[in-house]
Amino acid sequence: MLDLLQNPEPHDARLLKGYSYRRVDVGEYRIVYDLPEDLVRVLLIGKRNDDEVYKELSRK
Repeated sequence: MLDLLQNPEPHDARLLKGYSYRRVDVGEYRIVYDLPEDLVRVLLIGKRNDDEVYKELSRK
């Protein structure tokens, strides 16, 4: 996760459909984040194979 500070858009980062957020997979976890100005704001961290991450995102 700290690598996002050095490289906020790694090669495997993807934009989420319908959102301005990005997601990246790190091991068995998925990190959902955005890049307002010069910041990296982490919104959610959850299991990679679990759709609960996206359900939680839709509640925000």
